[in-house]
Amino acid sequence: MSPEAAAPMTAPAVRFRGARPEDGKAMWQLVGEMGGLELNTAYFYVLFCMDFAETCVVAEADDGRLAGFVLGHRPPARPEAVFVWQVGVAPWMRRQGLAARLIEALLAQQSTPARWIEATVTPDNTASMKLFRALARHHGVPCEESDFMDAGLFPGDHAAERLFRIGPLTPFQTQESSS
Repeated sequence: MSPEAAAPMTAPAVRFRGARPEDGKAMWQLVGEMGGLELNTAYFYVLFCMDFAETCVVAEADDGRLAGFVLGHRPPARPEAVFVWQVGVAPWMRRQGLAARLIEALLAQQSTPARWIEATVTPDNTASMKLFRALARHHGVPCEESDFMDAGLFPGDHAAERLFRIGPLTPFQTQESSS
């Protein structure tokens, strides 16, 4: 075995910050390159970074590359919740816990603490299911799973979406998890 193969791989350091409109292009490119996520229009990513900046976070590597992002919003009908729309992690940053750290950074930057994390997941997305269940365990709160959007609501062969609702979180939990 070569010394390179025996040496443990270390992930590049990343810093978390609020998303800016100029991040939208890199998000769109990352989703297109990584596959597995539904690719929205470039316009969507730019607009989300503008209109929902408080609920969008990027992880930036020391060299300036986009390591990952989370896009979310506060649903008007459920303002105590942060709805996680999409989490993208660059292939070179996978298996480093970055997706969970992005969501924790998202919770930490809320001006009004969130009591719930919500997301929808298709039945074949086992990585997202594991992520949200692990977040609930980390916070010591339930992760309720329920039917949410029937497949018939979508065109083509889009699968049904199940709602994952994590909480209730306390302000202490959301601040503590980010430190």
